[in-house]
Formats: sequence, C-alpha cells, structure tokens
Amino acid sequence: SVNIENGGENMRSTFAGLNTMVSGLNANQIALDTVGHNITNASNEGYSRQRANASATKPEKIYTYYGASQLGTGTSVESITRARDEFADRQYWKENSNLSKNEKEQYVLGKIETVFEEPSDTGFQTVLNKFWKTFQSLGTKGSDYSARVQVRDTAKELVNSINLARTQLNDLVSDNNTGITKKTESINQITDEIFELNKQIITVEGSGSGNANDLRDKRDLLVDQLSKIVNVNVSENKLGAYTINCGSMILVNATANKTDLQTKTTTDPKYGFDILTITDNTTPTPIDLNPTGGEIKGIYDSTDNVIGCLDKLTTITAFLLNDFNNDHKAGFDLNNNAGINFFGSDGATIDYSTLQMNTVTGNWEHSGGTVVTNKAILDELKVNSKFDGNSGTDLIAAKSRNTEGEASGTNAVLLGEWLHKKESTGTLGGVTLDSYYTGFTGEIGTAKSAVDRNVENLTTVLTQITSWRESVSGVNWDEELTNMLKFQKGYSSSARVLTTMDEMLDKLINGTGVVGR
Repeated sequence: SVNIENGGENMRSTFAGLNTMVSGLNANQIALDTVGHNITNASNEGYSRQRANASATKPEKIYTYYGASQLGTGTSVESITRARDEFADRQYWKENSNLSKNEKEQYVLGKIETVFEEPSDTGFQTVLNKFWKTFQSLGTKGSDYSARVQVRDTAKELVNSINLARTQLNDLVSDNNTGITKKTESINQITDEIFELNKQIITVEGSGSGNANDLRDKRDLLVDQLSKIVNVNVSENKLGAYTINCGSMILVNATANKTDLQTKTTTDPKYGFDILTITDNTTPTPIDLNPTGGEIKGIYDSTDNVIGCLDKLTTITAFLLNDFNNDHKAGFDLNNNAGINFFGSDGATIDYSTLQMNTVTGNWEHSGGTVVTNKAILDELKVNSKFDGNSGTDLIAAKSRNTEGEASGTNAVLLGEWLHKKESTGTLGGVTLDSYYTGFTGEIGTAKSAVDRNVENLTTVLTQITSWRESVSGVNWDEELTNMLKFQKGYSSSARVLTTMDEMLDKLINGTGVVGR
C-alpha cells in the first residue's frame, strides 16, 4: 500500500511476503539438517548435541493510516552451536585423572598381593612355618640325618620363595617402564592432534565461518583421553585455542608450540635396575614431568610401592645373613667344629654378620660403616653350598657346645626361636621374623583396601559427572524426534503459506488490471 500522508514513501514490494516465507523454509531446513546431524552422530564418542539458533530478521518500516509500524520480514539462522558445560568438562578431567591414578595403583598392588600369595599353602608364611617346624624336629634329634636334610631343603624353599618374589617384583618395575614408554608416545600423539585442531578451529572461527563444533568435540575428546594419562589444566584464549598444562609443564601452548616428551632412564641406586621417568626435550637440562594424577602418577607411585616391598625383602635377607647366621656360627656341628654361615657363603668380601641399617641415610652398612647395596644383600641370599652332598648336613650346627652329645639339638632350638619367638633388634627393629613378615603383608593388604575404596568412590563420582555431561551434551532421541516433527511442520506450513501467496499473486498478475479487454 501507499501512504498518501507521507508522499507515497515506503512503498512495500509486492513480492516481500515471498521472501519472508522463503526465510522460513530455509530456517526450518537448516534446523532439520541439524537434527539429522545429531541423530547420525548420537552414538559417536565425544559428540555434543548441536542446535540451530534462529531469530527474527530486521523488520521493515511501513506506514499505516495510524502511523509508522514495524513489519516482520521473516527469520534467519544466526548460528549453530553445541551444547557443552565447561564446568562439567573440568570436573570430568580432574576426577578422570584421580581415578586413573588409583586404578593403576590398584592393578599393581593386586599383582604384589599375588606375588606373596597370603594366606595360601605356597606363600612365604607357609614356607617360614615349615622351616620353623624342621628346627623343632632337629632340636629333639640333633643327629638324625633326615631331620638335617629337611632343615637344609626347607631352607632352600625359603630362599627360593624370597628370590621368586624378588624376580616378580623386578618384573613389575620392568612392566611399569614399558607402560611409561607407551604412555609417553600416547601423550605426544594426543598433544600433536590438539595442537593441529587449535589451528583449524582458529581458521574456521576466525574467518567468520561459524562455530567449529565438530572440531571442538574432537579436541575435547582428546583432552578426555589425555586426562586419563596425566592431570591437566586447560585454558582457552579469545581465539578459541587451548593451552594445556600438567603442573608447571606446558604440554600445548595454544598455537605457539607443543612440548615433545621423552623418557629418561636412571639406575636405581639400591637395586641397580632401570627406572624410567618422563621429561621434555629442553637442552641441555630436560625438565621432569611431575604429574599429580593420571596413569603416569599411578605408575610412579606403583614403582615406589614395589621398591618398598623389595626393601622389606632386603631386611628379611639381612636378618638371615646377620642374626640367624651369627647364632648358627655360635653352635657346633656333628664334628664338634664351630658352625659356618647357614645362609650365603663363607669368605665373602662383605662382612654380612655386621649388617645394620643406618637410620639417617637409609642405607645398609657393614663393619666400618661401608655401604652395602640392597642388591648385593639379595644377591648373597642362598643356602650355604657346603651343606650339599652326603655329609654336608653334618655341618649344620645343631649343638650349643662341642661337649654335648651328637643327639643334642639345643642350638637348633635357639635357631628356631628366631623365626617365631626371638626378637631381632639389629635388623628387624625389635620384632620376630614372623611378626615382621605378617606386618609387611598386612601393610600391603591395607594399602590395597584403601586403593579399592578410592577406586569405588571415584568411579561413583565420575559416573555422576559423566551423567551430568550427557544430560547437557548427549543426544536425546525423544527430544530430537520431537524437534524433527516441529521443524517438519514448520517447513510444511511455510510452504503452504508460500503457495497461498503464489495463488494471490497469480490472481493479481493474470486476472486483474486488463483494461479494454
């Protein structure tokens, strides 16, 4: 229409309504396409539900009989955004790291429990009790050949039990080192991809091409995976790029650079095996990665747990080489000669009979304060080879004095008391060998129970956070089908109005305005 009062200004286009309905068709089509994108990606890990955000277009100013009015011109999709809760993501990354750390510790502590197999018919405790009983038997019949053989052979079982445990614990350290290598490779691969995604996201969003929703989903999924390996702190700059830190180390610095990690091998000073840690590639002095969570932290702590168990085995071995040997040497054998070392060998360059722990340095020392490595102590553990052979068992010092008869087993009784009754102040800290080992295995069980509780609690927390994230970002089939029907109806309705307008214009153009026909 033409507003006469305003000089015929703002003549509205006859076809303006068509444009309005076309915008409706377009907006509903885009919304339907977005619904389809959600449905087809519903089962994809890390996918976030997307939404087409439409708003009314700029209205047209027209004049009516009563003055100026604003006439709507349709709708337009302003953006397509993903549903994501940043706070839920950060909580997930934190708790995922904590859970992964405890799961790794749980796994290794479970392996340690298997090493010692307590209580069981084949565990160290069972062998120790069997060893004690053989000395009881020898104490009542000191000259009996079969009793002496049982003492020697059961002692070998005890040594084999300790050596087997040592080997299995060393294998756990080796397994942890392999895990460190693989996790380092995984971190480098993940951070490489995040670094590249940072640049792609900036390219898409910086060019005004909209939100890089799918690229952001891929990046967040990678951060999920990274948070399982190490604890992460994520910040986003105004361009949309992530900077990711693990403690004080920057793993990804937006689009500037990323840190390539490598493994560093050190030799354990007490046991001589390799221990792997992770560092960056800074030259000449690499900086260590010191995570507080994730599988890497779990591996680090697990290695410490394994070394702690080896320390206990070393203490038990030191007791056998020191306290037990000294009392055996104080007795006399069937030939009325002074006893020899029961465990280890005679004439060793290290005086194991004087072993003691330096509580200040934590090192084992022998006469003169010379440090003895834990490895050397464990390597020395064996039953004296002189006891082998037909008359070798005659050298077992079952008598307390050389004036006693052959059948005497007084010293054998005293040796047996070391295992269950006599407390060792020199090596075991004032407890019996039986009590020391029971306390040691009890500590393992307590640590395993504590980690089990942590895993159970953290799993519950992470499940809740995952459900929270899913409620925000997950694709709800019912909701998507409802939206599909809504946008389908919107599209059909827009098409119907467009058809009606077409009929009106057809009447206007072809059925009116024919003068003189």
